[in-house]
Amino acid sequence: MATVEEIVEASEKKDGGKGKANEYTLNSMKEHAEEIAGLFGKNDGHWKDECADMMIHCLVLFKREGIDEIKVLELLEKRKERFMEKIKGNTGSS
Repeated sequence: MATVEEIVEASEKKDGGKGKANEYTLNSMKEHAEEIAGLFGKNDGHWKDECADMMIHCLVLFKREGIDEIKVLELLEKRKERFMEKIKGNTGSS
C-alpha cells in the first residue's frame, strides 16, 4: 500500500519538482471535481472512488507543505464548525 509520502516523492520526481507537481495536482483536482459532479448527477457510484482520489490530492498538497496528519485533523475539526455556522446562517468570511 502506498503512503502519502511515497505519492509526494513519486509525483515530484515525475513532474519535475514541487512546483510542477503542485500545478499538476491542482489541475487534476479541477478535473476530479467536474467528474464527481457528473457521476453524482447520474447516480453513478463511481463518484465515491473519485472523491477518494480528491482526498488523496488534498493530503498530498498538505504533505508537500509540511502539514502533518494531526494538523490536518485539527483543521478538519475547525472547518466542520465553520460549516455549521454557515448552515445556521452565521455567514462571514471563509
